[in-house]
Amino acid sequence: MTVVLIALADVGSGVQLEEQLVKAGLEATWDAGQADGPRGGGAPTVVLLDADQLGARLAAVTEAWRDHPAVPGIVAMGMSAAARQYAPVARVTLVAPTAKITTLVGAIQEAEKLRLATGMRWNVMRAACKLPPALDRRDTWPSAILAARNVDLDIARSTLRWHVHHYVTPTTRLDELREDRVLSVPELELAAQIDGTLTVQSTVKVGPLEPTQAARFLWALGSLGAVDFTPEVRDVATPARRMLAEVRNHIRARTARLERSTYYDVLEITTAAEYPDIEAAYELVGFRFSPDALSVFDLAELAPQIAPIWELVEKARSVLVDHAQRGRYHDWLRQKLPELRTVWAIEPGAATLAADYYMRGQRALGEGDVHKAMSDLATACRHFPGHPEYEAYLAWARYRVLVGSGRDRAATALAERKTIEDILDGCRPWPRSLVALALICAAGGDTDSARWHLHSALTVDPTLPAAVQLAARLGMRRS
Repeated sequence: MTVVLIALADVGSGVQLEEQLVKAGLEATWDAGQADGPRGGGAPTVVLLDADQLGARLAAVTEAWRDHPAVPGIVAMGMSAAARQYAPVARVTLVAPTAKITTLVGAIQEAEKLRLATGMRWNVMRAACKLPPALDRRDTWPSAILAARNVDLDIARSTLRWHVHHYVTPTTRLDELREDRVLSVPELELAAQIDGTLTVQSTVKVGPLEPTQAARFLWALGSLGAVDFTPEVRDVATPARRMLAEVRNHIRARTARLERSTYYDVLEITTAAEYPDIEAAYELVGFRFSPDALSVFDLAELAPQIAPIWELVEKARSVLVDHAQRGRYHDWLRQKLPELRTVWAIEPGAATLAADYYMRGQRALGEGDVHKAMSDLATACRHFPGHPEYEAYLAWARYRVLVGSGRDRAATALAERKTIEDILDGCRPWPRSLVALALICAAGGDTDSARWHLHSALTVDPTLPAAVQLAARLGMRRS
């Protein structure tokens, strides 16, 4: 029989609901003392919470109830704006206090049915597998893993549904499960592929387990705390995760960067660019953003953005390499430019002047005159603000000037590093800018990041002298 705990603070509402639910054939008890979370005994199968009264605390109180040994289902009562806002966060059904009793009973029955599919935790796993409550210890894991292989598939699927686009990352407990030899050979093979770069929907299909068994296995690992499910890459402790996190960041940044921009910004070329410049830029954009380049990554919810990003690149190229289309585009651009956001569609004279000052700044850096270098590079950036190379080397020169004047080395490196990273987010690869970024990372003591950015630069331009020299200084081995 369904056992309902009415955890509402309001006496009138609580007593009235108790009477109505008992008349509807349910076992119902009102207890205002548990409105803020479980206290005392009892084993309710469903708990009614006051979403209007709890507001932002609804999710926390819901989680406290889900950790209860009885693993009750949760129904929230409320109709305020806060209730509507926080009910989805808590992943609970929201029923208005004015709803018919039949509607509430239906919500209670549904919550009871799905109470074991609202999250992954040890006590829920035990209940779903029809095992008695037990402490979460290594000696109790084997029986839970064994039982999970036959758990109701709807429970596993319904629980994982909340995490379908989340990345699956192993924890140290997965290593402990391997050590205890409680996993089957196919489970071990699937576990070996869980590295934080695949989402749930990809992991259940990767094999060798059948998708249904893979879903049960992932549910069991999540319930045991052997894997984490996160909407973003959990950390960048491995090169694969770092690369995936970087790619996701570039995709988001590019979408934002190109909103109301020009075709010149799409390819990152000036209005004076000729056919070879356009083709070279097209290849570099493709190096990072083409569907082929991105097909090796599990991009989860960002995957639908790839086609529009690349269609815009193709369109920009087709227009700018065709003299007639480019002329018509320039006519349109002259009218619309004040309404657009652009880095690259600037006057050719300004671009030429900026390039001249950039070269002066580079020469000054080579000669060790960092103050002159900063002045010249700042002038280049005034004429061509946002140019990745100009801004990156200005940051490097500014770092050297500031540290030379007594500023803290680590803090200054961190600030200038962020400046360059923000400039490069969403751009095609700029090898020289990556060298400047590597220089600042190395100066700030982060040699791992310095090597990472140098590797990226050398992948695009293997013969870039500055990158080759710095790589040698940092002891990088090149294949």
